[in-house]
Parts: sequence; structure tokens; C-alpha cells
Amino acid sequence: MKRLIQRQRGVVLILSLIMLMVLTLMAVSAIRLSTVNLRSVANAQSRAEAMSTAQRTVDLILSSNFTDNIAGTAQTLTVTEGGKSYSVVVARPCLIRSKPVKNVELVDPVNNADDKKCLDTLTNPYSACADTIWQIQATSTSGWFGANVSITQGTGIRMDNGAVTVYANDSAYRCTGT
Repeated sequence: MKRLIQRQRGVVLILSLIMLMVLTLMAVSAIRLSTVNLRSVANAQSRAEAMSTAQRTVDLILSSNFTDNIAGTAQTLTVTEGGKSYSVVVARPCLIRSKPVKNVELVDPVNNADDKKCLDTLTNPYSACADTIWQIQATSTSGWFGANVSITQGTGIRMDNGAVTVYANDSAYRCTGT
């Protein structure tokens, strides 16, 4: 009987070592899986923050009167979002198209100040303004996670025909591929 007990002690030791090894592998696997999930969430958050900084920069440009100084609009800004710094490169806005506005298309040239400045002589069918469509592009890059997001947004602006003619005739201000 004594010999049988001695043999069983060896088997129990081997079985307990195997079980310990299985539990260790499961724990290591769970840690790796949680690390991968954490990295995925951090990358998604960094991309969302980069998108937010690019959109915020485009909104800032659109809220200003950027057509007064289009050449000065192209710039690189550093924007902080969520405790991280993002570099936002804004390309110079480009003109997609312009269309002269006819005097008959003005809503109320007598009482509306915006229409009044566009009204040309009644003998000329076209007003002194043109409807334009501009494109603005911003690219936001995060140095930490390497998120790189580029957004392009268009906007319509009614402008003086003289300024529109200058931009429309200069290829540097026209969008390529449109």
C-alpha cells in the first residue's frame, strides 16, 4: 500500500503542473486581448479627435471672411484636443465655379441690403455680384498615435463680380479636377 501512495503523489504533481500551465496561458491570453482592445479604442479616439480638429479649423475659416485674403488662408495650425496636440494644415481655398447673378434673381434689391449692393443698372441684365462655390481642405495629424484625417468642405458665397473675375482668371485659385 505504501508503494501505491508514493506513485500517486507523482501523478498529482504532474496534473497540478499541467493545470497551472493552462491557467497561466489563459491569463496571458486575456491580458493580450485586453491590450489589443485598448489600443483599438485609443486609435479610434485619436482619429475622432483629429477629425474634430480638422472640422473645427474649417468652421473657423468659414466663419471668417476668408475671401478678403485667400492667399493668407493657407496655413499650418497647432490645435489641442483631448490633451493632445494636432497639426492642422489648411490648403488655400479654391474656386470650384462662379455664376453671374441676374438682376431679376435678386430677392428684394430695394429693401434687402445684400441685394441692394448687387443691383446694377436696370438696363444691364446681370447684377454686380456672382454666386461662387469654394472648396476648403484641412488635414489634421496627431504626432502621438499618427492619426491622419483629411476633410474637404464646400461653401457658397455671393461676391462682387470684380473679385470673382480676378479669382476665376487666375489658375492658382481654381480647383483642379473639378
